[in-house]
Amino acid sequence: MAKLAVIAASLSILFDRFQGGTEYFRMAPGYVAPPNWLDPMLDTNLYFDSMHAFYSAAYSETLVEVNRPVALGTTLLSARQGAGDYSDAAVPDLVITRGLSREIPATLDLGAGQFRAAIPRNSIVVTPPNTPTKILLDRPNEVEFRAIPYTALQSICGGHDLPPDGDFGAAHRANINCPQLTVLFIQTAREIRAGNPSGPMFIEGALMQMVALLMAQSQRKLRAPTGGLAPWQLSRVSDHLHARVDQPVSLADLAALTGLSVYHFARAFKASTGIAPHQFQVSLRMDRARTLLSRSTLTITEIALSLGYDSSQSFARAFRIAHGTTPTCYRTNMLGCRTL
Repeated sequence: MAKLAVIAASLSILFDRFQGGTEYFRMAPGYVAPPNWLDPMLDTNLYFDSMHAFYSAAYSETLVEVNRPVALGTTLLSARQGAGDYSDAAVPDLVITRGLSREIPATLDLGAGQFRAAIPRNSIVVTPPNTPTKILLDRPNEVEFRAIPYTALQSICGGHDLPPDGDFGAAHRANINCPQLTVLFIQTAREIRAGNPSGPMFIEGALMQMVALLMAQSQRKLRAPTGGLAPWQLSRVSDHLHARVDQPVSLADLAALTGLSVYHFARAFKASTGIAPHQFQVSLRMDRARTLLSRSTLTITEIALSLGYDSSQSFARAFRIAHGTTPTCYRTNMLGCRTL
């Protein structure tokens, strides 16, 4: 009875930490928690509903960044860990981890067998959903996590051979040194932090590319659809984006207009236009931005907000990438040309 009282008190403390008892975790029938995570007193069958929820409960002192969920509920977490045991409980997310420190000797078991590795900076580690892990670090480490709700990921890749249980086979047996995967990880992190209105669409597209790379690592193949969009499909998508140039639009929204899966739509759109949907959306915003800068008296901040950017800084960053100059310089040059 005394032991039960201690466990109950500990659980109460954890629930209190989540402001009002939000249900961040629940009991999972038949699930046995790994012995080394969380508090030894909490040797219970706990199941967390996200990687964020688990890390907030088990390793909150290590978290240095938590970004709000974006496309598909994807969350970006950053942690600064000491040497020791950072094993994870099972969560429903596919968790892609990028190492930020120089080579860290570690013992890992991501659900496909234990292995020993010296994990270099920018190496990727992938944990399948609903899988407890063993993570023993020999030295302090800094990491970024991309936690993707797997059911949401399945919904945009529907019908294209995504593993139903999220098991990417060989991808879980070692750390992955894949430059393309690392670049996509970094790009999505930048979009999550930037607050760009086209960010959700970009992130969805990048996640599908990451899935294709994971399938290659798993030694399976993801069937790629062929062919572009029909003229009526392309026209409908273009009209939709033109009418909502100041609003966030997801790939799922656009795919629904064409009657295709998100995965098929993204491939078909690029086959038809030569660019990804988010790039098309950005080009529409930049067209509108140039018009407003040269023909209106709106301030830079007003133009940024009218285009759906959350600040003048995020707008200026996107404008510089597209045109190689700032909105202010562009406006000054255009006004100078008009007075000649």
